[in-house]
Amino acid sequence: MSENETNERRNFLRLLGLTAGAALVSTNAFSIFMKPEEILKLKPEQQEFMKRYGKWMDEFIEVIRIKKHDPLHKDNLDKMNELANRAEAFKPELTEHLKDKTFSIIYLASIERMSIEIKEEEHRI
Repeated sequence: MSENETNERRNFLRLLGLTAGAALVSTNAFSIFMKPEEILKLKPEQQEFMKRYGKWMDEFIEVIRIKKHDPLHKDNLDKMNELANRAEAFKPELTEHLKDKTFSIIYLASIERMSIEIKEEEHRI
């Protein structure tokens, strides 16, 4: 693996550390990470954000799964870069939502739940 690819991967994972946990509300992610009543505590625009981010998270989980089996898979590496760009695009809206205490609490809980899911995925492999 080239130094550039290694740096890209590090940057991607660093970015995910800041943003990944909010992805909870798509069908799969929502059922894994959050109780339905938790998401209803959010404002409508926050709920919509979480739904969009949840779809992103479903894709991210799949990329992680493929990466574990085949770390140099070209299409998967391209997908990682695409997901990193999309996560970066979420940052301004996420920053605004994080000003709300309820959103922040749910977001922080989701980060923890996401970490657990990734660790469990590692054990399944």
